[in-house]
Amino acid sequence: MPIMVKKGKIKGHSPKDQTSSSSDEERTEVCRVSPHPSSALTVLTQAFVQAIHPSTDIRWNLVWMYGGFLRDVPGRLGTNEALDTAADAVICMHREFCTTRKVSVRGLSKYGRALNTLHTYLDDPVKAASTNTLCAVTILLLCQGFLPGKGKVQSGHAEGAAQILKARKNFRPRDDFEAKLLLTLRGPVLFEGLYVNSIDLSGAEYESLVESDIDAGTPDGHMMRCLARVPGIRERIASTMPGDADFESLRHETRALYESYQPILTALQARTTSIETPLATGSMYRMCTLLHAHYQRMYGLGLTVAIILNCLARALDPDDPTLHVESTYFAQEIVLLSDSQVAFRPLGSFYMLVCLLTARMGTTDKIIRTTVEKVLDDYQRDFDGGRAAETIAEFEEKIRHVSVFSAN
Repeated sequence: MPIMVKKGKIKGHSPKDQTSSSSDEERTEVCRVSPHPSSALTVLTQAFVQAIHPSTDIRWNLVWMYGGFLRDVPGRLGTNEALDTAADAVICMHREFCTTRKVSVRGLSKYGRALNTLHTYLDDPVKAASTNTLCAVTILLLCQGFLPGKGKVQSGHAEGAAQILKARKNFRPRDDFEAKLLLTLRGPVLFEGLYVNSIDLSGAEYESLVESDIDAGTPDGHMMRCLARVPGIRERIASTMPGDADFESLRHETRALYESYQPILTALQARTTSIETPLATGSMYRMCTLLHAHYQRMYGLGLTVAIILNCLARALDPDDPTLHVESTYFAQEIVLLSDSQVAFRPLGSFYMLVCLLTARMGTTDKIIRTTVEKVLDDYQRDFDGGRAAETIAEFEEKIRHVSVFSAN
């Protein structure tokens, strides 16, 4: 029997709040589960289906937060214990977070069990290379967002995912499910690789990782391709000095990359303004609202990438005043965007934490930095009751050894 929800208007900020949609696409995504579960697997499958149901409000929706690959997970449960325990952990932690903004001992216990199971699978080369094990790693990466701690910028499982992909010697997806899985996974792996050296991927491997037929030819795909060039350039900057022929060549290459990104950022911005005020009514209103929110999210991430590329250019051309002005503008845009994303907190605008941290890193303007810190503190407090100072300290520690970013 399909899970059904009654039509109703959103009220308050409860995770139980739901909106309904009559779109054919969303109706076909509703899985059929037994109303009287008879096994642990059935209970797990039913809980997962409920957590990713299309009607779940954007503020609490796992698919919105992490990606469409989650819709295919219920059909893969029962075939890989690492995936089963990871799914059990994320569902428990998500439910507890939505209720209390905290994770209980039970949730942490499930997470620990999932980690132990994954370690066992990674010791077996055949199991480690499987699609479902890679999916388990990705889900555990998602779990980290719910873990208690002083900050929310950690992504330790990104290193494990990169190792699995590197061992396979091929970053191309094996099937449609892996294509959707890698679309989610590439972001955390790439962003982590910008700031730490523990992810052992070459520049060419990063560029191969972000290639996707799903968003090829779109501003989103172009954005990721530009960002994927940063780790390789960062490594080359560390091995050259001003005055060297290689330094001048690298400076021109980096500036060309930065300039080529500007039309991409403009395209990302144009999409948000094209539907700034959704005019659709009825069943189309929710679809347009979700599309608008998605475009806003991609523009926010686009501004984040712009600041990163700007920092890269400034590392090689520190006396160019234009770069400082443009970076401050990008930071201001992120602050403005954060105002409209308050309605989607806590999970629907989780990405803003990364955007705001990058905005603070990218500008030397004291007023803008102070404003960013206040907004970040508001977001962090709403997310888990924490303070921005702890998140900022963790982020600064992460980038402290990366001169390209720490010098800005």
